[in-house]
Amino acid sequence: MAQEQPLVTVYIPCRNYGQYLKQSVESVFSQIYSNWELIIIDEGSSDGTKEISKEMQKRHPSKVSLITNEKPMGLQKLANHVLSIANGKYMMRLDADDWLDEAALFLMINKLEQTKKAGLVYGNYYYTDQEGNIIGVEYSQKDNKEDLASQLPPHGACTLFRTRALKSAGGYSEDITAQDGWDLWYKLSNRIGAINIQTPVFYYRQHNNSLSLDNDRLLAARTKIFEKVADKLEGDYKPKTAAIIPVKESYPDFKEVPYQEINGKSLLEIAIINALESKKIDTLIVSSESQKVLDYSLQLEEQGKVPNHFRLKRKRSKNTKNIPIRDLMFQAGEYYSEINNSYPDIMIFLSIHAIHRKKDHIEKALNVLRVTESDSVVSVREERDPMFKYQESGLKLINPGRFRDLVFDEERLFRFNGSLIATWWDVLKTDTLFGEKISHIEMSIEDSINVRSNSMLNSMKKK
Repeated sequence: MAQEQPLVTVYIPCRNYGQYLKQSVESVFSQIYSNWELIIIDEGSSDGTKEISKEMQKRHPSKVSLITNEKPMGLQKLANHVLSIANGKYMMRLDADDWLDEAALFLMINKLEQTKKAGLVYGNYYYTDQEGNIIGVEYSQKDNKEDLASQLPPHGACTLFRTRALKSAGGYSEDITAQDGWDLWYKLSNRIGAINIQTPVFYYRQHNNSLSLDNDRLLAARTKIFEKVADKLEGDYKPKTAAIIPVKESYPDFKEVPYQEINGKSLLEIAIINALESKKIDTLIVSSESQKVLDYSLQLEEQGKVPNHFRLKRKRSKNTKNIPIRDLMFQAGEYYSEINNSYPDIMIFLSIHAIHRKKDHIEKALNVLRVTESDSVVSVREERDPMFKYQESGLKLINPGRFRDLVFDEERLFRFNGSLIATWWDVLKTDTLFGEKISHIEMSIEDSINVRSNSMLNSMKKK
């Protein structure tokens, strides 16, 4: 490319990824688009990253600069620092353990040059194993129309931004410790637009130290991002939210459910505490057909073991089957109106069996419900077991799951994990549970655990 083509700033943060750094830098050197500058940042590494960086700089001393930090700055602060010194019209982060396709910059810069209203462009990418062998492809967007309900922003790395757009948006939020891609997606997409290239433009290496595998950190970061977006919605009205914990005293395989203990706390105690840790829940209702359960709920409250909450005595069901979740939530909403002289805006179902559900799961679900303007939000986990459906010629594989190391977005299936459902009251009034537009929060396998039997509970106690 001729020198008059726009300059792009690529920066590579590296902390003890020296074994991958050379391949990452070489992929920049190999770009068919030649008007770039590269900034390599050593974030307090102890594995020879500094020496490798100096070696690579000698290849293009006029185009490669080095920054050495004795202590890590953190991804977001580092990004803002690079933003302050970048000379490029465009800016991209490349992680030290990933690498670019040789046409990446050419394709992405041309796309932004042709689409003046867009502030960022992102492409698909290859998944690789730790050794760099391709195991699948991630298709970030399929129909050229972004849908916030899908919650699929671009990957944090290898997204190309207009530098001025980043600056006008205030740069990166430094209180977010992970997934800057999510932060900027919601900060920029509605303001200046985002576009996708339906071509893999980089290689994303998966290994044990990959940030995306740190579930707790990601959950906290994404919860905070959705919180910030929700807080910036126009108006001062805060939706009234009522939560219901339905409790059945015993099942054939699970006796004395609410009184069973893990780590010194009963299952009901755990559920109430976790629910009311969220300030977004205005009213919590424990619902049960058993007066003994409700008396126990009151006892926990009077002993100061749990915050104040309400109790609803449900009428015994005429049949032996469980009451539909929609009916449970609707009954609780009617009870809410009796004690508050108004109906709630949102009802959220919280299972007593979901012992690893956290406050952050609840708050993310409620924020997603507002931000995505969905009718409901459900908690799910990805279904990794292969699934089939029947057809005349025999079974058809609809979800390869473990038969393939990676499935495409359109092939991914999600299973309701039983943890929570958040629904607008006006949806429940229409005699439906989910409505038409359903969004989701994805929970890890561990966080999705539901204790459904005494034997399962006992086995968990032994761990």
